[in-house]
Order: sequence, then C-alpha cells, then structure tokens
Amino acid sequence: MRNQSLGSNIGAVLRRCKKMETSLRRAGMPAFLACLPMALLAWQYALILREKNANIRRICGRIQGWKVTVSELTAHDCARTEFIDLDRKMRTDIEGACDSMRSLHDLCAEICEMFSAVGYESPMLKRGRDRFDATVKEACRLSQSLIDLVDAHDRRALAIRQQQHAMAQAGEASAAAHAARTASAAGV
Repeated sequence: MRNQSLGSNIGAVLRRCKKMETSLRRAGMPAFLACLPMALLAWQYALILREKNANIRRICGRIQGWKVTVSELTAHDCARTEFIDLDRKMRTDIEGACDSMRSLHDLCAEICEMFSAVGYESPMLKRGRDRFDATVKEACRLSQSLIDLVDAHDRRALAIRQQQHAMAQAGEASAAAHAARTASAAGV
C-alpha cells in the first residue's frame, strides 16, 4: 500500500513537471531551461539512489563479516556447538532484510520507469539504477550464502550434539551395566 501511494505521488509530481515544461516551452522559454525542473528532479532521485546504494553496500560488508564469524565458529571445536539457530529467527531476519531490499529495488525500478514514461531519459539516473540493481543483487546473493552457511553449520552442530548425547547415554548405560554386574557378583 505504501509503495503504491509513494509511486502515485511521485508519478503526479513527474506529470506536473512535464506539464510545466510544456507550458514554459509554449511561453517561449528555450527547451534546455524548460526541462530544468524535470532534470533537477531526476538529479535528486539519482542522488537518493546513490545514497541507498551506499547503505546496501554497507549491509553487504556486514554480511561478509557475519560469514567470517560463522566460519570461525565452525572451525573451533568448543564454539562449534554453541551457536545453533534452532528457532530459525536468524534465517527469518536475513530473508526479511532481503525481501525489503527487493521491495526497495522494485520501487526504484518503478520510479525510473515513470521518468521514461513522461519522456525524460537521464544517463545519470540510468547508471544509478544499474549500480543499484547490481548492489541489491549482490546483497541478496551474499544473504543467501550466509543462510546456506548458517544452515550447514547448524546441521554439523546438531550432528555433533547428537553424537555427544549418544556417547553420554552409552557411557551411562555402560556404567549402569557395570554397576549391575558388580552388584550381582557381590550378591552371588
């Protein structure tokens, strides 16, 4: 709902800018001046895309850091079984972040298409969108690789826990059997 209302508001602003450009041209203003409001709007949106791109690149850096941490945990015998995402909340959080980035990507694509729909093409806006598309794609790829790494770690950690539990039960059973043999040998 919010994206639809934002998209329709931006679309209305673009249509008004285009209408103003047409009016200014009819009034005799040179075309390069008449399209200035639309150019400034595209420039502003390209700057917003640049900022969003930088934010998502920072998120990519954090994801890389988390991958290193999970890999280090997997390498240490003691820590290997300490970190297990049993309730899958970490996975849900990562998937939620990825879904948010995809929604933002879709909204940005829609806004760029609105500029094209009113007849305004901006190389700077196109480059910004292309960079943004690539960054979101990379962030989602990294997110999925982190999820895969956590899942693999969890499978190994749970297998180790099960093995430890089985060994503890076997030890208890062996001790109980030994105690029973000792008691029966003392009683005979």
